[in-house]
Amino acid sequence: MCKIIAIANQKGGVAKTTTTINLGVGLSKVGKRVMLIDADPQGHLTMGLGFPKNLRVTLKTMMENIIMGLEFDPREAILHHEEGIDVIPSNKLLSGMDMSLFTVEDREKVLKEYLELLENDYDYILIDCMPSLGMMTINALSAADSVLIPVQPQYYAADGLMELLKVVKGIHQRFNPDLQIEGILFTMDSSHYNNSKRNKQAVRDAYGAEIIIFDQTIPRTEALAETASEGVSIFLRCKRKRCVQLSSTCPGGAESCVNLRKKFSLLLMMNCLESMKPNRILLIRLLKCH
Repeated sequence: MCKIIAIANQKGGVAKTTTTINLGVGLSKVGKRVMLIDADPQGHLTMGLGFPKNLRVTLKTMMENIIMGLEFDPREAILHHEEGIDVIPSNKLLSGMDMSLFTVEDREKVLKEYLELLENDYDYILIDCMPSLGMMTINALSAADSVLIPVQPQYYAADGLMELLKVVKGIHQRFNPDLQIEGILFTMDSSHYNNSKRNKQAVRDAYGAEIIIFDQTIPRTEALAETASEGVSIFLRCKRKRCVQLSSTCPGGAESCVNLRKKFSLLLMMNCLESMKPNRILLIRLLKCH
């Protein structure tokens, strides 16, 4: 059964795309069939995996086919990445989709209808949402089984959580009663700074009683930042470089020189959902450095 996860936060720059890419590749590495959906007109997921932005067939093309009721090949837009994941790309043309959807009946469910044509081919579909709460994000949440919320532990990033959670609640009540919150994942964490510690505690105090907040955080590291320009995940970057250093000043990171037979150190939240409880969260310490 396919699990669809939206990675969402209306605040930009909180590592939604980086989380989507590395979570997707990590799931692929443990044997899962994974599709990534670039639902952001900026096309950063597409670019971050090394694909050009001037593609003829994109997510916009597929959604237009659904809107117009055309017969089409739903797999036409799929790109295959060298790390074993599939990608539905996007570019700036997707920015017009919000306006197009306003005149469509059941406009909140166009993306869901498209993904239903693909879900039998995958174990996981991850949707990289745009930094807004517009119609494309509403489509992503309506199509998803759950939402993962990356949050940078800074005041302004955490401040927008309330609005996002209101939208998630509304989607749950009106369009998608099965929508669950996977949890809040702290990213770009400089955990040795008191400001970061205070902001993380503030989020835990405000939401920890109702929402899972992962104890493990993704540290702010140069290695992760460099992956976008190389078009690969942190996993392949490490393999190519052979030696990698996560920020030595960050207790959440690690310093290690590794050969090709050893694994990179990165804590990722992997939702395997292999248990009986459909929204149980398993925190897997992936690619642990030995």
